[in-house]
Amino acid sequence: MIEVEEKTSLETNLDDVVQKVNNTEPEVLHASFDWVKEETLVLIVKVGSDKFDYCNFDLCGKKMVDWVKLATSICTQKILENESLILGYLNKYAGEYRQIAVLYSDTPLLQKSTFLEIMKYFSAKKMNFLPLQRGFVINSDFVENYQNILSTPFVDFGTDDFYVVNSASRLSYAFKVLNKRILNFHKSQGVVIFSENTTFIEADVQIEEGVVIYPNNILKGESYIGKNVVLESGNYISDTIVCDNAFVTQSYLEKSKVPEGKTVGPFEKLINETL
Repeated sequence: MIEVEEKTSLETNLDDVVQKVNNTEPEVLHASFDWVKEETLVLIVKVGSDKFDYCNFDLCGKKMVDWVKLATSICTQKILENESLILGYLNKYAGEYRQIAVLYSDTPLLQKSTFLEIMKYFSAKKMNFLPLQRGFVINSDFVENYQNILSTPFVDFGTDDFYVVNSASRLSYAFKVLNKRILNFHKSQGVVIFSENTTFIEADVQIEEGVVIYPNNILKGESYIGKNVVLESGNYISDTIVCDNAFVTQSYLEKSKVPEGKTVGPFEKLINETL
């Protein structure tokens, strides 16, 4: 595994861009939601299919359950293999947490900002049970009533956040939404992207300010693109470090390292190499 010092993943940065709760700065927002971190357990139910298991597909470098984990990463999380385990887990952990959120792995578009908005609403309304479009939040003291209130009408917290991915067309839509979010994040950090329709960047790629990305570039894995790098058209870069001020064009780079200021390509193929 190639390591980059002080590497910051999308998981730690993305929420700084997409926060929408109270329009507060991220530092203030996180501080105000310490109670969510300390008092909430998140149960994520894995959803599969006998015909075709869409949940095992990678969406922009992460499986669907990983996107749900990312959205709720502020809390302690436990993964349930199927729905039949929900009640047992609610009873088991009700004494340890003030509230428990039950979510599903087939909603990869759930955002951290939406999850925090849900928890704020639940707390502000002093609710015992909050049904969502997919899943629910329950007060631990109310767990014994769980099976009697499942038909309660849900509260809508966003068009896409609880979009259920259970078909090929829905998988394609989720991919487009997540890729767009990733591109918008990097643009907000000072990265120039000239063709969003032909640029694909996975979730764990780190790109520094001043990078220019031309059409037809694919960046995957835990790649690191340093400051002021120019990626001309036609590159495939996976798990690779490209240091500051480098220039790469029409090349295939995998598990390699490009030194500062180096020009690579056209038609270069590097696998497990350091120039």
